[in-house]
Amino acid sequence: MFSEVTLISLLAMPVVSLLLAYFSIETIKMISQKWFEESTS
Repeated sequence: MFSEVTLISLLAMPVVSLLLAYFSIETIKMISQKWFEESTS
């Protein structure tokens, strides 16, 4: 049981970190785009 949970968590960690990185990059893109539009107008 413990080994299965450890294996699942080890497999899930890179997936979760990739998702977090993707979402943070998308959020930064949105914020920078809005800021750029506001600063140019």
